[in-house]
Amino acid sequence: MKRMFAVGVAVSLTFALIPATSSLAASTAIAQGSWSMVPQSKDPNKDGFIDGDGGVPQSGALSLQPSSTFVGAGNFIAQPNERLIGGSLSWYLEDSGFPVTLNACKSKGDTYTWRIQREGAVVQQTDVRKLAKKTCTTTVKLPEGLHTFTLTVKSGSTIKRQSMMANISNILMVVMGDSYASGEGNPRNVNAWINDRLNSFDPYWDDDQCNRSVHGAPAQAALKLEQASSKTSVTLLNVSCSGATVQRGILGPQSRGMKSQIESVNELLGGREIDVVHMSVGGNDVGFGSILTSCALQSNCPLAKATAPPLSSFPTTQAGVQALTAGLAESYASINACLTTATCQGSQGQKLPGLTLSNTGKVFINSYPDLTRSQSGSVCRYLTITEQDFAWAQGTILNPSPLNPFVYQTTRGAQVPLDNGAGSLNGAVANTSRLGWVPIMTTWSETGSGPVGHGVCAGNESWFFGLTGFSGFVSGSFHPNPLGQSEMAKIIYREMVASGF
Repeated sequence: MKRMFAVGVAVSLTFALIPATSSLAASTAIAQGSWSMVPQSKDPNKDGFIDGDGGVPQSGALSLQPSSTFVGAGNFIAQPNERLIGGSLSWYLEDSGFPVTLNACKSKGDTYTWRIQREGAVVQQTDVRKLAKKTCTTTVKLPEGLHTFTLTVKSGSTIKRQSMMANISNILMVVMGDSYASGEGNPRNVNAWINDRLNSFDPYWDDDQCNRSVHGAPAQAALKLEQASSKTSVTLLNVSCSGATVQRGILGPQSRGMKSQIESVNELLGGREIDVVHMSVGGNDVGFGSILTSCALQSNCPLAKATAPPLSSFPTTQAGVQALTAGLAESYASINACLTTATCQGSQGQKLPGLTLSNTGKVFINSYPDLTRSQSGSVCRYLTITEQDFAWAQGTILNPSPLNPFVYQTTRGAQVPLDNGAGSLNGAVANTSRLGWVPIMTTWSETGSGPVGHGVCAGNESWFFGLTGFSGFVSGSFHPNPLGQSEMAKIIYREMVASGF
């Protein structure tokens, strides 16, 4: 009898405890929140390239002949393969701030809300929302700077809170310069041309006038920086343009109807502080196209008069390259004046509005990769351009530490010492460190030294297109191919990370 009584009591106690346990579970609240920046450089189809809001061809975006009708522009939704607006993401630059996702999905309870404080003052209180899988995230727009986020979760009469500090940060990256920045030779549908060069081809650019493309190395680097951290976002503003020089492009109009790149950036940013300036400029200043044309059309080209401007105004190609190289230091200093003062002087004597760097802002300038070596490291011979002329180009233009004099060997075997006192293009790039810039010399060293070359004759190791044709898609000739753009993007990204971004 006592045993039965004891069992009965035990059973009664067990059932008595069940409602109490269930009630405890129902009233338990857990506040576990997190936050992240909403990406500004978006890649919805995860193909490694930024997509924007400038419209996408109605059909055949990545084919040889994309539709000439564009759809989707201006809807504030980045679609796969959608081009940028003039090559930029400036449409994301809003005075109300940058979008931030507040995440309460790991919390437990009935409802939740967020309180946002800045400098001790409450600047925003979100609506009370049901805590469920479909409603557990909230997006708010906040200016850059330190904020305190407090998550409040309520379950029955139980309330739990969690507070966290957040530094809202958007990296504003501006790209200026020439075809090695714009992505020349790499329109969005470049792979269609690579796979079928026999049929007609209609390049599909982010900006037609400048042959600007998100396949370019700086734009790819911007996306890598975006994807590296959920605590920062990256806004890209790309005004680079194929054919640009310092005077005709960056500091002055490149062609009729175009503004200088300095003016274009200022117009789009309206005084906003820039975190990263990336440039590739100087190649056209010393006659990149003139050198290639002259060396393709005549032997011993450094000793001959160039066949095309700007070098054709000098007695020899070598004399012209040296004279133009001597002016690079002053040209780079003129650009720097636009990055460090309120106003600066344009190439036509006009006043230009200066651009503003943030306190941690940096200017990066890319060195030019070496297109002269084969995969075995030997000097190229390509079409009518001789090994001697490629060796001259590498030793006097691309090598940042050129010999003076440079001994040129003619096709007849004669050795001619050439005055190289003005230095080289990549040497002038390296010397921009005196301005406080960050010259990215790894682009040169990874192609110009070491056992493997990546020039136009390097086969599968080549970072360059050779001659892309005599009509149609000729602009890609001797420019980085998709492999080259990808590898240079990795270099630019690593340099930005090493500099604190």
